Amino acid sequence: MLQLRPFQRQFIREATDPYVDTAALSIPRGNGKSALAGHLVARVLTPTDRLFVAGTESVLCAASIEQARIVFRFARSWLEPTGEYRFLDSATRCAITHPDTGTRLRVIGSNGKTAMGLVNCPYAICDEPGAWEVNGGQLLWDAIDTAKGKPGSPLKAVLIGTLAPAFDGWWHEIIRDGSHGSQYVQALCGDRDRWDQWPEIRRCNPLSNIDAKFRAKLLEERDTARRDSRLRARFMSYRLNVPSADESTMLLDVDDWQRTRRRAEALPAGKPAVGIDLGGGRAWSAAVAMWPSGRLEAVAVAPGVPDLEAQEKRDRVPAGTYRKLQATGRLMVAEGLRVPPVAMLTSAIADMWGDPSVVVCDRFRIHELLDSKPRCRVKSRQTRWSEAGFDIRALRKWAKDGPLSCRGESVGLITASLSAALVKPDDSGNVRLIKRDGSNNTARDDVAAALVLAAGEAERRRARAPTGRQAVVYEL
Repeated sequence: MLQLRPFQRQFIREATDPYVDTAALSIPRGNGKSALAGHLVARVLTPTDRLFVAGTESVLCAASIEQARIVFRFARSWLEPTGEYRFLDSATRCAITHPDTGTRLRVIGSNGKTAMGLVNCPYAICDEPGAWEVNGGQLLWDAIDTAKGKPGSPLKAVLIGTLAPAFDGWWHEIIRDGSHGSQYVQALCGDRDRWDQWPEIRRCNPLSNIDAKFRAKLLEERDTARRDSRLRARFMSYRLNVPSADESTMLLDVDDWQRTRRRAEALPAGKPAVGIDLGGGRAWSAAVAMWPSGRLEAVAVAPGVPDLEAQEKRDRVPAGTYRKLQATGRLMVAEGLRVPPVAMLTSAIADMWGDPSVVVCDRFRIHELLDSKPRCRVKSRQTRWSEAGFDIRALRKWAKDGPLSCRGESVGLITASLSAALVKPDDSGNVRLIKRDGSNNTARDDVAAALVLAAGEAERRRARAPTGRQAVVYEL
């Protein structure tokens, strides 16, 4: 069996406490997570171990059967020499059975249907939950979470993994919530400001203290990441357990967005500039307001057909994400309609923000906006590479250096859209937004697109000097 390190012993001691039904360990890659999960699998199948419950079936959960095999084979290597077990390891199924007691372990991937009806299941050992989110793992976690506490069938969920590759979702919420009540959380996450300092890297990677090769590998990756920002994001995500996207493709990097959330909430002084992105087909319509003081707010309208649950599945986001945004009052639903009405968005703008100084919209959709009779000046602008580059640089400047601030109800809506927004550079150093999924329109970057327009207009008004082609202004 595995020789446990102090941090692993501490986690198992707390995780196996009878009063704990959810235990989560989040640490960077390379620190023995899969081996620890395999250790637990072997223990729940060993008759002499206190975790063994005869005649029950525990489950090993992973993003896929292939990923689960890493943990499965750790457990098999420890159990097989005893000659007491039967093993099933096929292309689609993995299981271990102790025939003498009828005790079993089954492997399931991130398909919630395979976890429905968990009864007489003492343990759900969950490997790399962050990878589940990418494969629609919310349904699997819901099945496990709702199975806990069933009368006569207590279930303990033990989750072990890094926070990446997901950037948000139920796994992140568990880690953020920390230890309380029947939940125990142990997490090692790095400090963004000290990401390349060896003491911080060593603190987050306990096994580097006993493995010289692992130590050398971390230092080599650190030095490479210092030279390449794309590799820096990967290093931070997987070696410091701080999820970070590729900064070369991000609209806003995580640090700058966090700055806007830490700043004191600016007052809505003066009139805001409003950017609008009008949706068609399955897309949302969105509006973002930026005041001269730096205050930032947003609102969006989603189609009512299909319903929000179907849109979540289509867009491959965790179940409940859009309902939570709707609960903030900043995401409205056009009930019974497949395309959000423009008037519904302009009415929301008037109700929330009064009479903006100006509304900016892409020139290809300007007539739809004018037909809705908005109560303010409207600008149309062609979002060429140069104009788009100016807008994005303005947004980044306001976020990094101030005064942009975002608090309250709009935070969730804007954060969700920023995580789906990608930018692409051209040979001249300009950047513009691009679709994450090509033309399938399943990435909800609608709010981010409106944010870029609002930021560009706010910066032009502050500088009092138009950039690029003169906008066409409609006085209404």
